[in-house]
Amino acid sequence: MREDFISVQDRIISSAIDLISEAGLGSLNFDNISMRINLSGAMIYKYYSDTNELLVDVVKTYFKFDHGIFKTISSREGTYLEKVNMYVDAYSSYYESYYTLSTLALQYEELLHNTYTRDIVLAGIKGRMSFLKDLFQGAIDNHEIAEGFSSGELANALTGIAMMCKLDRRVNYRKGQYKAQIMGYISRWIDLLKVEV
Repeated sequence: MREDFISVQDRIISSAIDLISEAGLGSLNFDNISMRINLSGAMIYKYYSDTNELLVDVVKTYFKFDHGIFKTISSREGTYLEKVNMYVDAYSSYYESYYTLSTLALQYEELLHNTYTRDIVLAGIKGRMSFLKDLFQGAIDNHEIAEGFSSGELANALTGIAMMCKLDRRVNYRKGQYKAQIMGYISRWIDLLKVEV
């Protein structure tokens, strides 16, 4: 896509995400962004008064599609376990397409300590966990999976697998294969949970 089709504000946000992915939250400043996208600091100040304000938009971008994903999955036909797979498929497709965005999950701890981003991150994490818990509770109630774990424990386990895949991708510098890796893990894990018929 040509840069002139992307708004200046979106270029700033995208550059901030890339910068955080490459060098961590400590590297986020207007000078670094300005150099990355060949834009004057004065132009950046037209959109953001400081980096905390920019970081808020970065975090909002990370959680931007949650509501739409939840709505789409909820409206689809299928078992609850199929909907869990739809959830994993949607996010893994999104994060495989936008590699640097996925690494924001590895910054949760620091983002939760930032007073500007804390509430947004908490709401986003809680929203995702609540949606997953509802899917797993439906699977338990529908006898799609064996008893033994609560819906909250299952949601935590799935989130842990996703985080492990993001970290593995980061440590091993793999930009592709995220979707195949996580879908493979989740598929095998769900097979272990299924009720024997």
